Amino acid sequence: MSAVKRSYRIWLFWVISIQCLAVLVLVNWMHHRNKTRLLRRLTLKVQAIQQGIQWQRVLHWLGPKSALAQSPAPLSNPRNRNIPDHYHRLEAIYTRMRQLAADYPEVVSIQKIGESTTLSLPIYAIKISDYPHEEEDETAILFTGLHHAREPVGTLACMRLAERLAADYRRHARVRRWLDELEIWIVPVVNPDGYKFLIDHQVPFPWWRKNLRDNDGDGYFDPIIDGVDLNRNYNFNWEQGGEGNPSSWFYRGTHPFSEKEIIAIKDLALRENVVCGISFHTYGEAILYPWGNYYPPPDQKLILQVAHEMAERMLRLNGRDAYSVLPLNGRVGQSSVWLYGRLRSIDFIVELGQEHFPKQHRVEQILKAGVSAAYYLIERSQRSGLWGHVRDAQTANPVRAKIRVRGWEARHVYPRVSESRFGRFERWLLPGKYTLKIEAEGYQTKTVKNVRIYPDRLTLIEINLERKQSSLPMSHH
Repeated sequence: MSAVKRSYRIWLFWVISIQCLAVLVLVNWMHHRNKTRLLRRLTLKVQAIQQGIQWQRVLHWLGPKSALAQSPAPLSNPRNRNIPDHYHRLEAIYTRMRQLAADYPEVVSIQKIGESTTLSLPIYAIKISDYPHEEEDETAILFTGLHHAREPVGTLACMRLAERLAADYRRHARVRRWLDELEIWIVPVVNPDGYKFLIDHQVPFPWWRKNLRDNDGDGYFDPIIDGVDLNRNYNFNWEQGGEGNPSSWFYRGTHPFSEKEIIAIKDLALRENVVCGISFHTYGEAILYPWGNYYPPPDQKLILQVAHEMAERMLRLNGRDAYSVLPLNGRVGQSSVWLYGRLRSIDFIVELGQEHFPKQHRVEQILKAGVSAAYYLIERSQRSGLWGHVRDAQTANPVRAKIRVRGWEARHVYPRVSESRFGRFERWLLPGKYTLKIEAEGYQTKTVKNVRIYPDRLTLIEINLERKQSSLPMSHH
């Protein structure tokens, strides 16, 4: 492409962009001055157009394809000048994680839980607990950030949460109680490939969201056709959500869990049998819960109560209003949808702030809202619920069993289960009395009635299961 032609295209792009921006500003100003139905509809239309723009095609039209196809830049290369300096390189984030473990070895450990699909970059989890290097019989909570490359505020929220918990263990009794009784897992960067590409290259419009999956198999990265939206790759109604076109920003991949990044999150969540969590995204100042369509979640009343209580603790940037509470699409393979549908984990997507790369003076307030949400969820995990163990009545060995609660189950979601290492289970419930049914292969089903759940503490139930009697005749030989 000639320099003159490229300059003309850039000039034309900016002319159109400024005009669209002026219209959007005018509409929003009028919207706040006079909230008529027509103006509300017009505002939503403009926002829909904004969200629907295929930005990777705009980038291709402007001509930077050759730069985008390069391999990741070495550390000696300048970082992307279009991203503010307070969003650091991937290597600096990983160094900060290791330093946190070095500063607080009594409560912090770093574990590699997987690697990225294309560049084989490590994916690290921070484990925060009183014995972080040991496997303990404790409830697990999961926080993640940066499923999408353009959303590093989620990484900052995860790091701020980890740093606060580690530092406050020595100073605050509440945090000490949490870490003595819980295992808190934090994955600050789910998509290292996408983020490294975005921050190491001079991408003029840093809105890339996918990973770097080589969809067309040509051996180099092409933003027009490559990449998978990691938050459409989870295996719960995967085939109904996202898009099947590889050029779409919402491309779900060739099959569920096709991406190594999402396999890493899946394996960690299943291994630890996480009870609740948050995936931090940007933007929208909203808490998204599972879910608003599909078949109704049997725990919806509980989920909504938790979401609204969490939202009340999160202030928008205007300093007055609380975060919104909105439903997720149950027909999309997103993290919170899968975590609830597969594990019955009470999990949320939290959309922080009002933009993907907020200026530094706004970041502090955004992170404060994120930590407030996490602290509420951690505290909530220790009240109004059920916990205990399922064991073999003869050997006392742990048993992996389904814990069903009468009136709170459904065919379209899995029941809560006990994990295999300790036989431990947890289940969030509203205060009241419940009937439990415990089922495990090879064991007699057990029913426990009149289990009382209190609003301010957990109820402990220990279950011993009897093995089924063999129906085969005894041998006379």
